[in-house]
Amino acid sequence: MKSSSKTSDAHKTWDYEPLRLVAHESIQQTEDIFAGQTSQQAQRMRADIQRVARRPFNILITGETGTGKTEMARQIHRLSVRANKPFIELNCANLPEQLVEAELFGHRKGAFTGADCDRKGLFEEADGGILFLDEIGDVPLTIQNRLLKAIDEKQIKRLGTNHYRFCDVQIIAATSRDLTKMIASHEFRKDLYCRLAVLTLEAMPLRERREDIPSMTARFLREASTGIAGPSKECWVYRIEDDALTILTELNYPGNIRTLRNLIYDLTSYIEVSESISSELVRFSLSKTRIIGDIQRPAPNNDAAIDDGNCGSRVSGKTMDPYALESLLMSITKEGDILLPLELCLLRRHESFKQWTARAKRCSIEAARQASGGSMRAAAERLGLTRSSLKNHLHRAKRAQSETLFAWQREND
Repeated sequence: MKSSSKTSDAHKTWDYEPLRLVAHESIQQTEDIFAGQTSQQAQRMRADIQRVARRPFNILITGETGTGKTEMARQIHRLSVRANKPFIELNCANLPEQLVEAELFGHRKGAFTGADCDRKGLFEEADGGILFLDEIGDVPLTIQNRLLKAIDEKQIKRLGTNHYRFCDVQIIAATSRDLTKMIASHEFRKDLYCRLAVLTLEAMPLRERREDIPSMTARFLREASTGIAGPSKECWVYRIEDDALTILTELNYPGNIRTLRNLIYDLTSYIEVSESISSELVRFSLSKTRIIGDIQRPAPNNDAAIDDGNCGSRVSGKTMDPYALESLLMSITKEGDILLPLELCLLRRHESFKQWTARAKRCSIEAARQASGGSMRAAAERLGLTRSSLKNHLHRAKRAQSETLFAWQREND
């Protein structure tokens, strides 16, 4: 990761070289999922993974949704003595009870409607290796009973049979739910919890390790560039401006790593290979996903134009819901209209009219591009411009935003 020398300090960019990966190697795209991460929380999670991977006991990984519990389980498998044995995954969330049972233990032909052949269950498939049960808290109580026996005795019985089969399987379970509360409300078996939580790990939320966000941003930019390269292996490099990266580090990320990854993928869909991700583009993308209200910043001065810490804009001491403002704008739009970001309603402190106009132009072009299907050519047609003319407008807007506030300021300097 290096800063570009062609840009000013106020608009410094970060360059990320693309990874060259084969699609079917995506699970093993990195041997260390914490590569480049420097926070104490990341280092502790790495140490915890190395600690439990050397032991043949069942493991329970807890943490909010999107914190990387699946990646942690895969990393444990890679470092364990079972690394050359199967690693089988099952997401238990919202699966019908019979389907979960059939997936786990297998079935005999005719055991239920649609069972037209004998089939192994995941316990048999994972024999000798590791079975990863994601969202274990969503498993129905009736299945928990059978799961308890399978884990305790290392024996399973296919649906429709009375024959038990021995399976040597290590279990890694993960959940975003509070299992202790579920035990208290009789939604989860305490004895099953005790057998799963022999070793425990916690995946920390992204808001508690913000210093890792730049390295994660680099990783997802590389992934995005690899996806664009495709079979041609053309070298794409995505860049992000320093002030845009600052905004990314201030977000709370309700979906944690998954939200950051999706945001980066969305941002890269708007730029060409020679362009950079700007702070305006980040705000525009956030306004679509409504994550802007999750930005953590110090309380602004009384004369500030906006307070992103609340889910609303603050003007003259009054708070307005941005969703209400958006609904008001939607109510007056007609077919074919393009709804521009509310960001354009703000003339920021220390911002000149020229700079605001440049920012408004860039945001408007991005909105037109999105409304036109993401194509620069289609956006140009929608705005009544040629593609080259549209690019010239963008370049002039970028130059205007990086200029000093007043022309005479350079003379005094």
